[in-house]
Amino acid sequence: MQHDGSSCLSRFSNLFGIFVTNPCILIDLNQLAVILPLSFLMAFVITYLSVPSIIQLAKLKKLYDEPNHRKEHVSRIPTLGGLALFVGFFFSFVFWSGDYRMLGFNSILASLIILFIVGIKDDLYPMPARKKLLAQVLAALIVVIQGDLRITNLYGLLSIHDLPYWVTVVITTVAILAIMNGFNLIDGINGLAAGIAVIVLGTYAYWFYQMNDVVFLILCLTLIGSLLAFLRYNFSTASIFMGDSGSLVIGYLISIITIRFIQESRVHEPNIFFSIAAAVYAFNLLIIPLFDTLRVFTVRLLKGRSPFTADRNHIHHTLVDIGLNHRNAAMLLYAVNLFFIGLASMLESVFRPREYMLFTLLVALLLSQIPFFIKKRQKARNMYNKSSAPGSV
Repeated sequence: MQHDGSSCLSRFSNLFGIFVTNPCILIDLNQLAVILPLSFLMAFVITYLSVPSIIQLAKLKKLYDEPNHRKEHVSRIPTLGGLALFVGFFFSFVFWSGDYRMLGFNSILASLIILFIVGIKDDLYPMPARKKLLAQVLAALIVVIQGDLRITNLYGLLSIHDLPYWVTVVITTVAILAIMNGFNLIDGINGLAAGIAVIVLGTYAYWFYQMNDVVFLILCLTLIGSLLAFLRYNFSTASIFMGDSGSLVIGYLISIITIRFIQESRVHEPNIFFSIAAAVYAFNLLIIPLFDTLRVFTVRLLKGRSPFTADRNHIHHTLVDIGLNHRNAAMLLYAVNLFFIGLASMLESVFRPREYMLFTLLVALLLSQIPFFIKKRQKARNMYNKSSAPGSV
């Protein structure tokens, strides 16, 4: 059925107020009211029912994450939680988004499968960091070049606007890698990565609902459903870890969702965010994985070490070291993430984006030093005993 694109969109948007990327795809609000909760529920149920079987399989095949001096757990824990997450969200998303299409989505799914396979391989037989990074770069380039999902403009940040094509490829690839590895690196205590992801995705789901972006709204809801089901087995006392197959996939999808959010904020009418403000808002939203990764990498480089050298210098490790259990440390960081989201909502109307970004970084820097200050005082008073920290030997 052929229609004039502009008149079709105008007619449909006036009638229903909702349309998706392809013109002339009519979305019945009654249908959408069914699809959204069912997509969430299906992802939740599939993941919830899959985890016990995966735990049994892991125990049978002895597929464990072994404890060591750097890790928080003191017993062997199965690491294939990412498999349950992937199956739950992927099946539900493909099933419920079938009527809605978006250009470039095949590239997104192709990259997703590459990362999932690499993550599973690393969970079963640990891979060298360079090989994992190469796979991540390949996956990012597929979606950036073939899928044409790129950050094409800095919208005046640092007085830069339109960017050359090759610069957009580099910047977008780096952004995807930063977010993906940020979630991989905060997956160090029970429930942290999954819980932060739920907060981030819930916020994005709200904005995609406001911007009438149905495909990405369904994507957010299916991911939230899978993550909440997974948290039943991973929060507080964990019976399974998400592993790289989970953290890489979740981080990758959130990076794609973030870029989409920045792009849509530019073209959506009425304007919700100018794109530069949307980018700074997204940074606040992702403050826990991004700032902690930036801080840890900077410290390692200043000490003359590789930024990829593993250590216990992450904020979540320090919170546990000063006496918090996993549950309390994770919930404290959830609260910090929510604080920065609220801060972003207030500052967006007060400061210009560059000032807003600098203020966020300053607040993050000051808050991030509190656990390390407490740890230092505990050592000075002989109150801190490293050998008693969880996961230490």
